[in-house]
Amino acid sequence: MELSRRGMLGGLGAALAVGAVGFAGAASVTDGDASGGGLGSDGGAVGAGGAGGDRSESVAADPEAPFEARLLRDGEDDRRLFGAGDLDRVQGVIAEGDEYRVYVSLDDAGIEALRTGLADAGATDEPDRFAVSMTLDGTEVRRVELDEATVSALTDEEWGGVLTLPFGEERVAESVYDSLADE
Repeated sequence: MELSRRGMLGGLGAALAVGAVGFAGAASVTDGDASGGGLGSDGGAVGAGGAGGDRSESVAADPEAPFEARLLRDGEDDRRLFGAGDLDRVQGVIAEGDEYRVYVSLDDAGIEALRTGLADAGATDEPDRFAVSMTLDGTEVRRVELDEATVSALTDEEWGGVLTLPFGEERVAESVYDSLADE
């Protein structure tokens, strides 16, 4: 199964028909903090093949991976949105332009936790006050400033739970994929 936008457009079914939403079109994204965090790389080829195996197809996510997404309100830690245990599948590293993308799919409980967390914190009413910080083994690898369009897409009942995590550095994307992939 392919989680990328190409896969969504190819007709993977109603559950994923809305496509990969979330963190690729948000108002602001950064992975700058991750560049010095000591994250390793397996040296595999971007997209497919290499030491990490075929990355063009999704694989089961490792529920024990040290990955977590937290909601920040006005820059302060507010609450956990989801973690590796809430993920179902992972796909990547896919080079698109100057970005290296990892796609993740939340399971049903993860989708509900994300929606409930956003609503309970007030992000559905004032999305510009919020950001999502994603960490891998305690190091922030992604921070996304939320906007109304992103929060609306994430809370839409038709959204199938696929998130796009674009990174500016290949080695950061590979570290996230390698940690999340249950291979």
